[in-house]
Amino acid sequence: MAKVTGPLMSMDASGSFGGAMVHGNRLGTHVVRALVTPANPMSANQEIARNIVRVCGAGQKYANACVLKGAGRLLTDKALLTAAAPAGQTWNSYLVKLMTGVGQVNYSAATAAYAALTAPNRADWVTSAGILTPAILAVAQKAAGGAAAAALSAGEVWFHYQYGLYAGGIAGLPGAVPPVYAA
Repeated sequence: MAKVTGPLMSMDASGSFGGAMVHGNRLGTHVVRALVTPANPMSANQEIARNIVRVCGAGQKYANACVLKGAGRLLTDKALLTAAAPAGQTWNSYLVKLMTGVGQVNYSAATAAYAALTAPNRADWVTSAGILTPAILAVAQKAAGGAAAAALSAGEVWFHYQYGLYAGGIAGLPGAVPPVYAA
């Protein structure tokens, strides 16, 4: 974005101009950018990305509201994420980075690891997610074209969250037995 002083022969400008550029204020600095008409593709890849964002959002919601601590930890997950986040990055964006990974590698690995669990182990993860405070819920998913798809179980959402913590060195690698959280 271009920084401007005295845009459009005035002290301040905001909004679109001539159908080609947009003037605005970003962190106290006047900026100009090209006007972009947003699109809403509902391709399979776009819906996969949106589904991942939904799962990461559920993880953020849990970490933000939880006052419980993982077994053997002195701090909550949010406090540990805040301490581990690189300078200039918020804890919640760091959690999304950990849960997703570059090129969705962490998310894909967590999905594969959860699928490899036995049915009773997956049921244990669902039960564990339900007894947390706050409880982790199933997350709605969409297929290409915006059609409804099977929701991701609460257990799988909890597993993805734990895998993200593992990626950040905060928790151990999640396996067949879900972690225990207490006050």
